[in-house]
Amino acid sequence: MRVALPYPDCSVEVPDNRLMGVYALPDPPPNGTEPVIIRHALANPIGAPPLATLAQGAGAVLIVCDDVSRPTPAGKIIPYVLDELRAARVADHRIAFMMALGTHRPMTPAEMRAKVGDEVYDRYPVYNHAWDDPSQLEHMGETSDGVPVWINRRVAQADIVIGIGRIMPIDVCGFTGGGKILIPGCCGEVTNSEMHWVRASGNASSVVGTRDNPVRASIDALARQAGLSFIVNVVLDASGRVRACVAGDLAAAHREGVRRARPYHEVSLPARPDIVVADACPFDIEFWQANKAVDTAGLCVRPGGQVIVVSPCYEGFSQTHADELLRYGYPTRAEIIRLVESGRLPHKVVGVHMLQVREVMDRARLTLVTDGIPQADVERTGLAWAPSPQAALDRALAETGNGARVAILRGAAEMLPVLPAN
Repeated sequence: MRVALPYPDCSVEVPDNRLMGVYALPDPPPNGTEPVIIRHALANPIGAPPLATLAQGAGAVLIVCDDVSRPTPAGKIIPYVLDELRAARVADHRIAFMMALGTHRPMTPAEMRAKVGDEVYDRYPVYNHAWDDPSQLEHMGETSDGVPVWINRRVAQADIVIGIGRIMPIDVCGFTGGGKILIPGCCGEVTNSEMHWVRASGNASSVVGTRDNPVRASIDALARQAGLSFIVNVVLDASGRVRACVAGDLAAAHREGVRRARPYHEVSLPARPDIVVADACPFDIEFWQANKAVDTAGLCVRPGGQVIVVSPCYEGFSQTHADELLRYGYPTRAEIIRLVESGRLPHKVVGVHMLQVREVMDRARLTLVTDGIPQADVERTGLAWAPSPQAALDRALAETGNGARVAILRGAAEMLPVLPAN
């Protein structure tokens, strides 16, 4: 059977007797149009008063959106948020926008315009979060665990901070959305690193698909201390359409949003395949993002199997952390921890990324099919490389044996796999 992958002229032929199945995101029926869904969420906030009430008397309002690495349709959500602010009599000159970069590269003006929409971009100031500029950060104390809270000074100085994002499964903290828009979205590198490093004590199977976990608890505490007032989070289907929306408190609304997101992301497999072929669409900007597909495939594959991830990665391994990845690659878990604890790898967020990939490499052979990273660089990090999905699959079938079963995961980066208990 020939299976098309979501890239130009990209497909793979799988022998019928080897194909376990082709799996894609579910498509439950919609519960209304996008405007109706968003308006209803704002009219019925969870764990917080309506935004029009909360924002009354606010001197400065900052609306924070996730960045170019996320397909959240912020431009569809923002007009309804602005309606609430107008109802609260917040003047336009008191409203600004910020792109939550985490430690990603800055967005270009064209990317920011595309994210917020032409009218908003032309009417309001829109900023990139400068995570690596200490002069743009403000110290807001420490958490009860002693983690320093460094946050973008525009966040610290705002009376109301509104986070716009999307809820979907992810390795580091179980699900995206909620307080993640500030931590790591708009915090300093040390706060970002300490939050991420909590993940080092766990593994993907104990985090992915679990809303309440140690990393999420750290995010909630840090984001609340940093001043996140209100969230508007959407759930998208495989085509990027808004199918659900929650608004309100960063934890209470997010918890309900996770519940609503599950039917759009849970994908059941009858057994663990020997070989997994997964595309990373739409998280293809760099391997740092395509790693979401690696995480999903790693959760599915049988121990000793093979994982093949297909992604353009047109900005390479990472725009901000490629040097570290090319220098150290994906060594053993013990070595990664030594690199971090010795200070040779000062950005703990890089250590967490390495640990995520290493977990999959310890379980299966990991092959990357990409046009964006040279073969020599891929192999330098310890990953296998193949020139095409077909070449990778043919090699995996030859190495795995006659009884090997193949699963194709379309849109793996957004999946929450559900497997039999045994």
